Amino acid sequence: MFIFNWRLKIKKYNFWLAASIFAAILFSLSGLKLAFQSDYIIQDDARQHVFWLQQLSDSNLFPDDLIADYFRSVAPLGYKFVYWLANFLGIEPFLFNKILPVLLGVANSIYIFLVTVTIFPLPFAGFLVSLLLNQNLWLLDDLVSGTPRAFFYVLFLGFIYYLLRQKLLPCLLFIILQGLFYPQTVLISAGILSINLITQKRSRSVGFAQSRYFYLIGLIVAVSILAVYKLQTADFNQVINLETAKQMPEFYSGGRSEFFLDNPFSFWLSGKRSGFFPYEWQYVILFSIGLFLPFIIRYLARFPLVNKINDRAKIIWQILLASFGLFCLSHLLLFTLHLPARYSQHTWRIVIALANGITLAILLDKITHQITRYQKILQPLITAIAISVLLYPTYNVQSRPYRLGYVRGDTPELYQFLQQQPKDLLLASLSREADFIPSFAQRSVLVAKEYSIPYHLDYYQPIRQRTKDLIEAQYSLNQAEVNKFIQKYNIDLWLLDKDAFRVEYLSDNSWLEQFQPETNKAISNVKQTQESILSNKIDRCNVFQTATLVLLDAQCIME
Repeated sequence: MFIFNWRLKIKKYNFWLAASIFAAILFSLSGLKLAFQSDYIIQDDARQHVFWLQQLSDSNLFPDDLIADYFRSVAPLGYKFVYWLANFLGIEPFLFNKILPVLLGVANSIYIFLVTVTIFPLPFAGFLVSLLLNQNLWLLDDLVSGTPRAFFYVLFLGFIYYLLRQKLLPCLLFIILQGLFYPQTVLISAGILSINLITQKRSRSVGFAQSRYFYLIGLIVAVSILAVYKLQTADFNQVINLETAKQMPEFYSGGRSEFFLDNPFSFWLSGKRSGFFPYEWQYVILFSIGLFLPFIIRYLARFPLVNKINDRAKIIWQILLASFGLFCLSHLLLFTLHLPARYSQHTWRIVIALANGITLAILLDKITHQITRYQKILQPLITAIAISVLLYPTYNVQSRPYRLGYVRGDTPELYQFLQQQPKDLLLASLSREADFIPSFAQRSVLVAKEYSIPYHLDYYQPIRQRTKDLIEAQYSLNQAEVNKFIQKYNIDLWLLDKDAFRVEYLSDNSWLEQFQPETNKAISNVKQTQESILSNKIDRCNVFQTATLVLLDAQCIME
């Protein structure tokens, strides 16, 4: 009888684990459908973090390119290695970028399932938690970006699982991997190890000594990884400080890296870069259910499954405490630890999924036992609800694709034309189309909004100066100024939107509004009856055009 029950438990465990994996794949299908609708669809953040990886196949691409050099410099070693390995196996970077979220999603589901059944040994609860986490992640652009932050969930959950199981070597391995892929995660893990070390009840038992040894070794490895990461020689290491950021429009409302919000509530609680809670928290319908878990635990007799929650559940409050501490420290040291929200919003999504899934499992068990005589009605109803929960994200992703951050390049003929040009050409443009050129045309751009990231001054100050110079030259009434700009940056081609010489083109562009007084001067020039140098050269220097764009030869402009 014992062997039969044991085998039955294994079957149930394997069934719900397999169901969790299947759910992860099902959730990914909607994202894959969007990603493969066209050859010219790309995830928004991948335009920054993946385009330079095309050098893996062709080292002649992006020579002496400031933008490529920067994003290659800040990319973690593990992230580079994974894309190198994929390229070595014949999978080009942008294709791998679309496939990677599926692999990470499955790994996330496995580890969140394992974490759940470790603190609440009910496989069905593991499935519910996995389902809810997948639902949340596949409505956002973190996982699907395939960038370093997409690795947070699997690396953090793997660490938590082996920490709970007191498996030292796998736990240390995941700390090392966190440092290689997304170093901010190491700080949270170190915080959790510190909390465990401090709150551990003193005892003369062997178990106490082993646990203390476990936490100390984990902390030593975490600190060592952070020290190695900090000591690495980087080409760009001048992190912007708070005083400088407060003087830059890029960090205010409408800026490229909006941080300082006018509403204190939004700034501290739900700001995408500054808030403690996930910025989508107000839209998570099931968020409130997990809040009832502490109250349910108090009524053991009324909710029998509560007895299955073991002491390892304390990891939930430890995660929140460590995240809160680092969130506060990051605000105090802006922007040394990068963005405060990176230390809390990801962990909150995990905690929300755990609390909601466990609570749902307890409530469903209670309902099932209370209404056994209505079982024939209840089972189809629960099944219908489960199917609705499964299908809702698929519908929601299709109806709101912008949440996943996929964007489409609308001028493939331009990309194909540029691919036929020399690989060392440099293109100047204020058009939004410049955001796509490095990815789809594999050619360098002088500046573009997508790459104007202001967190390292030794990168952004040249980018900012380039942009100001470009605005001034594009709307200049002086031929000598235009020639000086072309010669200074060795421009080969100049891409213009056909409506670039309208006042609204400049005044309605929040990115260009950041660069003053050049943009206001350009608006003043456009308002004059005299045409700018570039607008006069369009017909004579045009080498390629579409319905909305025109490409000019820089040497022709100088003549």
